[in-house]
Amino acid sequence: MASDAARSEPVRLSAGDPAQGALSTGRVTLVLGGEAVDFELTVPAGPASIEDLLPIFHGLSDLMGDRAIARATASGETLSCKAGCGACCRQLVPVSASEALALAHLVAAMPQPRQAQVRARFDAVLGALAEAGLLDRLSDEGDLRGLGMDYFWLGLACPFLEDESCSIHPDRPTSCREYLVTSPAAACAAPTPTTIDLLPLDGDPSRALLKAEAVIGWSPLVLALTLEDRAGPSARELPGPELLGELLRGL
Repeated sequence: MASDAARSEPVRLSAGDPAQGALSTGRVTLVLGGEAVDFELTVPAGPASIEDLLPIFHGLSDLMGDRAIARATASGETLSCKAGCGACCRQLVPVSASEALALAHLVAAMPQPRQAQVRARFDAVLGALAEAGLLDRLSDEGDLRGLGMDYFWLGLACPFLEDESCSIHPDRPTSCREYLVTSPAAACAAPTPTTIDLLPLDGDPSRALLKAEAVIGWSPLVLALTLEDRAGPSARELPGPELLGELLRGL
């Protein structure tokens, strides 16, 4: 059990813009890997959307990833993931509806000509999927493993991949943050269930987001811009602290 002294400094995560409205700060203790970890969380005080709270979940994913890497390093293992190795960026990446909308907003805010270049990459991927007969299958949740492998073997790079590195690294989805392997990088070019060693995390923020939006369901990252017509302000139905509490219960 951690001592009071060791737990005196909480992990601080924040979401929301004080210029857009009042913020509320509170403390919560989460049990991660059997250890009590104190957090100081700041969120919008008024009605908020899940999209508004994504920075909190990005921070949680990063923290859990860092803890998993530290454990692996202590055991003599080495993380294979690094800039320049973009094999995993050719996978079918599941994102929550809020994360898809956030990506649509991110692209819409890009200056030209960068925005046009990114949109062209999305169009190219969707065109290749249509030609391969996979586009209509992206909404089929019946055989996700089969769909995922068929998608991977097409070798389609994520539209945000540049020079084999993520060009939106600070804003990447939770599922990308949580994909950490210690197996050889070469194995990621031809993955199988027995050749990829994923680091176990203390929690699953990406799944918590998907559970919170179970009625809407998940979306492949490559379909994010198809939500552009609906990418206006996200629905804000609950005060930020109350919404965050519901989301944290899904970890």
